[in-house]
Amino acid sequence: MESWLSWTSLFWAATFVTMACLSTIITFMYALAKSQNSQVPQWRSRNTPIHLLIVLGSGGHTAEMFSMLRRMKLDPSKFTHRTYVVSSGDNFSATKAVEFETTDLRKKINTNGETTATGSYSIVTVPRARRVHQSFLTAPFSTIQSFWSCLLVLRGLHPDQQSLVSSRLPSPYPDIILTNGPATAVCVVLAARLLRLWFFLCGVFSVGRGTKSGTSAPSDFQLRTIFVESWARVKTLSLSGKLLLPFADRFLVQWPGLEGKKAWPGMKETEYVGPLVD
Repeated sequence: MESWLSWTSLFWAATFVTMACLSTIITFMYALAKSQNSQVPQWRSRNTPIHLLIVLGSGGHTAEMFSMLRRMKLDPSKFTHRTYVVSSGDNFSATKAVEFETTDLRKKINTNGETTATGSYSIVTVPRARRVHQSFLTAPFSTIQSFWSCLLVLRGLHPDQQSLVSSRLPSPYPDIILTNGPATAVCVVLAARLLRLWFFLCGVFSVGRGTKSGTSAPSDFQLRTIFVESWARVKTLSLSGKLLLPFADRFLVQWPGLEGKKAWPGMKETEYVGPLVD
């Protein structure tokens, strides 16, 4: 009799766990599909501050990113706060970010010959998800540490984000996340998706954070991610690109051979936009 009761309890426990997992997966897939296929309304009024978060990677990724930013003529009067995310030990990217801010964005001269403020910026260092030659046994722990640090960055709670407090932004959450595929981007984009899933569930159950009328963006419209595939990828997507294709709000490619790719039927396709680097 006791054996029968133990098997019955085990069966119901397994059923409960299975149903909970299925419910979580279905909710996540629904939220993902909804956000992928919904148009973002033009809620933002003109002259509203925009918080731009840029994910940098060592070497070529950083060089390409700043080439794109120079070509797009980033306007600091619109993107009033810039957050640069670099991996621990990546002094090259941090130095390039400072050079970009102190040279290209130090001052903009408008048509009247007046100077305009360049806003503020912060350089945030997060742990590497996996170091070179690191054992695969310890990699999951360092990845979790990196992911947690990325969550803090997106919430404006990282110790390196002191300048964000004085930037007078309506919300600590970045409005736009821009990346071109370094490994750190995987943790950043997935962390953004997790936060947006949380906000979605809070909206469904009518709990969680609200918005200040006329100041804060609706949670659905913050943490928007733009993935720009590297110019070096001509025929196939990078590993980070393959991983983030289902999660990025916009996936831009620079070669026609990569146009129209999608994670699975019903999801957004990659967009061919031509060369974005000089």
